[in-house]
Amino acid sequence: MYVIIAGGGLIGKGLTKRLAQQKHDVVVIDFNAEVCEEIYARYGAVAINGNSTDLATLESAGIARCNVAVATMNDDSDNLAFALLAKHFNVSQIIVKMNDPKYENIYQTVGVKNISRGTELLVDQIMLNIEAPELRTAISMNNIEIAIFIIPEHAKCSGQPVSTTVNQKGFPREVIFTCVADEATGLFRIPRGDTILHEGDRVFLCGSMNDIKTAVKFLS
Repeated sequence: MYVIIAGGGLIGKGLTKRLAQQKHDVVVIDFNAEVCEEIYARYGAVAINGNSTDLATLESAGIARCNVAVATMNDDSDNLAFALLAKHFNVSQIIVKMNDPKYENIYQTVGVKNISRGTELLVDQIMLNIEAPELRTAISMNNIEIAIFIIPEHAKCSGQPVSTTVNQKGFPREVIFTCVADEATGLFRIPRGDTILHEGDRVFLCGSMNDIKTAVKFLS
């Protein structure tokens, strides 16, 4: 996956480290030349000393082939400008760190869906958005997560009872269904073994994030 990160601060460096460890192609853009040198020396990632809202800089960073654009700068106006330019180049995933909640409606208006508030931002949350955009974390406590997943069209689990799904080979044994929400009626159900899963259902999965991601691949 090709990821461009605007801003080489603590969040930007943390993401770069994790992404580089997982063998993603990462390019970081930062105003500070020393920050860029440090990122390259420590993580081996490409680091461009420049302005993330400058068209020529983005083109040199490879924005045209970018899969994920992440804005982690401290100024929302810069993050917004970066997000708009990324949308212009049809980047499929755009993630921003929101510093001032007054910008939330503006981000949403321009079509930015993955917004992380600065006060609650965790590298793990952004990593989840990058690696599994179909998942949303509801609760995170120690090493246990509750994540929300919408069963897609034509999923092989659709029409099956929960018991059949979880007992099939490949479904992680440490993941449990804690709740199923029927999108058509808005009703929540505590799933039992005979609860039938349907396309469009919003399911709440509990377990470690690695196991949940395995379960989601299976359910999809």
